[in-house]
Amino acid sequence: MVFDVESIGLHGDGYAVGYVVILDGKEVESGMFACPTSKANGADSDRVWVYENIPQIVPDSADPFAVRENFWCRWMEWKAKGALLAADCAWPVEARFLAACVDASPDERRFTGPYPLVEISSVMMAVGQDPMKTHARLEVEMPVHNPVADARQSARLLLEAVEVTKREWPNARGQPCRADDVIRESGTATAVRHWLH
Repeated sequence: MVFDVESIGLHGDGYAVGYVVILDGKEVESGMFACPTSKANGADSDRVWVYENIPQIVPDSADPFAVRENFWCRWMEWKAKGALLAADCAWPVEARFLAACVDASPDERRFTGPYPLVEISSVMMAVGQDPMKTHARLEVEMPVHNPVADARQSARLLLEAVEVTKREWPNARGQPCRADDVIRESGTATAVRHWLH
């Protein structure tokens, strides 16, 4: 499950969240929850940026709390099926969003958050790709800053980065080596590959 949050600035409330679920390399579900931006806390200067840069998103939730609760329910359903959660450049927007989800019911949720939270830009960097560049988008990944479209692009970039881990290159001794051979003991590469394929 790959998700993306739109918020009032980097540290204001998330008012919209989009997600896609990838199974065996294919999208099997997508969704979005959003509330009016007027219900979200954030700096006035950040509201101006949101107004000028984020496409209009039709609200279906009353406020940021409802947005988070709706998303958390979907995350819990997919987590129960074995999903991992991933985000691109998760700090600060997506990380704050998840922390707020847990803070709403800490006794119940403190151990149900994503573990690990797969950080897509870190995966890209690990395989020699530039996570900071602006990547071309497919038609289904438009418009920019629509949280479902952004999540869809992030999922594709993660899939492409995982493909790189399947290639062989020489290790320090000149023997063929694959990226997942290096970190096999942690189980992370295997878990991510299984989740995506």
